[in-house]
Amino acid sequence: MNQLKIFLLIILSIVLLIPAGINVANANRTMEPLTNGYPGDTLKALGLLVERNKVSNNTLSIKYARLALEIARKNDSINDLVDAYKWIGKAYLQNHKDSSFYYYDKALKIADSCHLVKQKIHVFYNIASLYSAAYNYTDAMSLLDSSIRLAEIVRDPEGIANAYIALGNIKINIHDHESAQKMFGLALKVAQKDTLYKQMGVAIGNLARQPFEKDTLKSLEMQREALFYLRKVNGVEEEMAYIYINMGYQSRVPDTALFYYEMALNLAVNANLFKILFGAYNNMAYSYLEKGNVQKAEFCLKDRAIPLAKEKKDYDWLSSLYDTYADVCVQKGDYKKAWEFEKQARKYLVADYRQKASDQVRLLAALLNLKSKELLIQNEEKELLVQRNRLQKTELWLVIALLLVLGSFFTIFFLQQRNRAKFQKEKIGSAQRIIEMEETEKGRIARELHDLTGQLILGMSGAIENIEFPDPEIKDQIKARIKELGVSIRQISHRMNRAMIEHFTFSEMITGLCEDVKKLSRMNIDLEMPEEFPDLSNELVLHFYRIIQELLTNAGKYARESHVKIKIFTNNGKLNLLYSDDGPGFTVGEKTRPSMGILNIFERAKLVGGQANLKSIPGKGTSWEIIFPMDQKYIVKN
Repeated sequence: MNQLKIFLLIILSIVLLIPAGINVANANRTMEPLTNGYPGDTLKALGLLVERNKVSNNTLSIKYARLALEIARKNDSINDLVDAYKWIGKAYLQNHKDSSFYYYDKALKIADSCHLVKQKIHVFYNIASLYSAAYNYTDAMSLLDSSIRLAEIVRDPEGIANAYIALGNIKINIHDHESAQKMFGLALKVAQKDTLYKQMGVAIGNLARQPFEKDTLKSLEMQREALFYLRKVNGVEEEMAYIYINMGYQSRVPDTALFYYEMALNLAVNANLFKILFGAYNNMAYSYLEKGNVQKAEFCLKDRAIPLAKEKKDYDWLSSLYDTYADVCVQKGDYKKAWEFEKQARKYLVADYRQKASDQVRLLAALLNLKSKELLIQNEEKELLVQRNRLQKTELWLVIALLLVLGSFFTIFFLQQRNRAKFQKEKIGSAQRIIEMEETEKGRIARELHDLTGQLILGMSGAIENIEFPDPEIKDQIKARIKELGVSIRQISHRMNRAMIEHFTFSEMITGLCEDVKKLSRMNIDLEMPEEFPDLSNELVLHFYRIIQELLTNAGKYARESHVKIKIFTNNGKLNLLYSDDGPGFTVGEKTRPSMGILNIFERAKLVGGQANLKSIPGKGTSWEIIFPMDQKYIVKN
């Protein structure tokens, strides 16, 4: 009877797979045979379809996964059951992460109880993606490390490479670019050794990104190499499309950029990758604006991307697309419509935040529920252990007491040293957290300033547009000045945000800062620095930039009419800053309480293993000498 049920399920699965097979063929993709006379072959085919439809048609993907689970439950194979739970977890991962976690947890428990090491490797990897989605990067990295260790034991190079790539992406999210580059490099090394084309292409594509490769030509060459390997594999349309979009973004010639966006668009259409489709149309609109073709830019948004985004209820991309549409309207001179689209962008942004918050709450609830169950089991096991070993612990405490008496002197000495080191570490850690909070607040202010500027400029431009001037040239001059003001404020907001390190060179950042201060304060600033510097870490650059920002801020407050001199140079592996002004100066001493700005300068120098020396005499100006080591090993980690 059971065999008859299995046979009927196989026939049903074949009927369901026929239309999907036609769609796959239309997308120029091959598919493995559905069955070879054994239900396990059908399960593999269903798993393949779950993978291929999880993004483009999630409802269909869930149906395939549930059918696979129903077939697996009728089999005697534990491996098939674990595979089915993994597939249903993948199907729910797109839109129902809490349900996804439930099935992954079931797969892990079965694999763990039956010692299925290879299965645990992939389950760990998938559960790590859920922890990462919940921003619990610590547990996600722990699971990926476990996945790598198990994969090394059973010699699973694909599992190792995938885990290193996932670790690299997490490191990027926490802005640890040095470790991220190392993870992608390890993934590439494993993939090259075993000729894993997909992992080779993904690793090279990541290493070509701007945080790691600053030479645009070399980055484009690496991305072409990544595409070469990915073309050897089926089912990697999403990875290839992202690379094409990155290449288009890096291209300075609009026609070249449009070529790459068209390539990404073709892949997105064939594979039903809607988020990539939205990104391609959005970037194409900006490329057409660069060419001055406003009609085509508007066509990409109004007639293509926005209607489809509304159909898919993708509020995140709707917000971005309407924001881009507002820029198109500004280019056309239609400020009223631009203002309306900016309001639409805001509305969809709020809707997206609410949707993501709801999903996040459900996922966190599922994770916390599991944690609670695990803690309950652990507490019960500990209680049993205490009852069994009570007598042994009594004897052990007697021995420990004797050892403590004999070693009391050494213990006290060790505790004193440890407390001193702990106090110093906590002091540095507190300073680092305060500075991190300050950077976060500056980033928030920069974003608000950027958004507010766009609204104000649009409002002012729209108001002036409706005013009749006796002389049209005056009206044009006012509009031009308002536009220049908007550009200047946007540049200032960009430099307030720590993300500027990935977009500007060190020389451009310092020069831009000095130019901004000159415009705003009319101070006389002499800047002397070489055009090129050796590679500097992002953390060192950020602290150095903030120190110069603080020095110029203090000069603007207390020495506005003075002559400021700044000299930056490298010497013996160290980055040096010499600052001086002929302002009023102040008294430096133990009885004088330094300002928060001065304390920030000293703390930032200390955090990167450098030093700062201040000299100031009332009536004779102020000078600073600040030295940063360029070697990464001196940077303090919290």
